[in-house]
Amino acid sequence: MSQLRQLFKSVFTAALPKSLLLTHGPRRRTRGIDIPRSPCEIALTFDDGPHPEHTPRLLDLLADAGARATFFVVGERAEQHPGLIRRIADEGHELGNHTWTHSEPSQTSAARFLEEVAQTRRLIQDLASHDCRLTRPPKGALTIRKALGLWRQQQTVALWNVDPKDFSMLDTAAMSQWLGGYRPQSGDIVLLHDNHPRTAVAVEQLVENHALRFVTLSDWLHPTQRVSEEIVAGTLRVPSDDLEPLRMINDLSNTDGTRSVPATTQLEVADAR
Repeated sequence: MSQLRQLFKSVFTAALPKSLLLTHGPRRRTRGIDIPRSPCEIALTFDDGPHPEHTPRLLDLLADAGARATFFVVGERAEQHPGLIRRIADEGHELGNHTWTHSEPSQTSAARFLEEVAQTRRLIQDLASHDCRLTRPPKGALTIRKALGLWRQQQTVALWNVDPKDFSMLDTAAMSQWLGGYRPQSGDIVLLHDNHPRTAVAVEQLVENHALRFVTLSDWLHPTQRVSEEIVAGTLRVPSDDLEPLRMINDLSNTDGTRSVPATTQLEVADAR
């Protein structure tokens, strides 16, 4: 990525509210509450599933640990395994949209991309009675036209800031090596894939770390709802950093209809599959 494009991506990302573009969760203490964030909160996210063998194993591990996660499902795979979609939702995890076919971003028009998102959203609604508002574009690649289309549909673009590249690991030793060097920070969004066997090793070792608390992305996007639920349940520990309502941006165009940045500017953040 060129320096100019990298600069634009950094400025663009920082300028948008988390309700539109989420790259990590809250890192600071809650305003007005002098309580350190403990334990460390991170979000495990799984792309490219569901997979008939690996997804159930991950769900078993998460259930045993009482951990919650966010699953970005591919529509055509969800259609093949509807029971897994229902199980993900029934066990308290969050469902996200990873398009219908996971097509190559550079060869996918904005119109086709948005239709795939809409098709997957309808399927998730039908299977899990859940209106999916989180979308993760394949490979994290997004043009301005695609982003605007998502935001007009009130979708949050959900990316990540931690990527072990589990899809490229050839054995469990590689995952164990990565885990040995990973130092979690509150607000980390970890990108994993539930169609790869090495991912279970990461989950097994991470959930054994009692200094970590695993949340869904919506826990950070809708903190007031989460805090209310935890107060009722008697499980409130530390509220999220930002409790103000987040505004939606429906159009980033200028008043004369022109855009201040090229429509083909890429916001890709990684080469994850």
